[in-house]
Amino acid sequence: MLTAALTTTDGDEGLDLALTVTNDGDDPVALRFRTGQRVDFAAYEGADGGLAAAADARDRDADPVWRHAAGRLFTQALGSETLVPGESATYEGTWSDPPPGEYLIVGSLTGERQDARATATVAVE
Repeated sequence: MLTAALTTTDGDEGLDLALTVTNDGDDPVALRFRTGQRVDFAAYEGADGGLAAAADARDRDADPVWRHAAGRLFTQALGSETLVPGESATYEGTWSDPPPGEYLIVGSLTGERQDARATATVAVE
C-alpha cells in the first residue's frame, strides 16, 4: 500500500515541489515506469475551482495552468524501483516563477498500476 505526501516551499527559482511516496504495506512494492519520468506535478487555479479540477485530473479532463512535464523530454527506457515496507522515495520538481494567485498543486506518481497522489494548496505572492 502506497501513501503520498506533497510538500511545497518557496525556492530561489520558484516554487519547489516534493512528492514523497511511502510503502506502508507489509510487502515490497515494485514501481514500474515506461519512461524516465517518475512524477508529474500540475497546478490548478483557485482553491475552490482547483479542488474540482483535481478530481477531474484523474481523467485528464481538467486543464492545469502549469504542468511539470509539459515541454519536457524523458528517456524512452523502461525503469523500476522497489520500495520495501516502510521505505520512502521522494521526487522533486520546480515551478519556475509562478504568477501570483492561489493554486491547488497535484503531485502524482507516473508508475504503471500505482495510484499515488497528493495535493497541497499554495498562495503565491
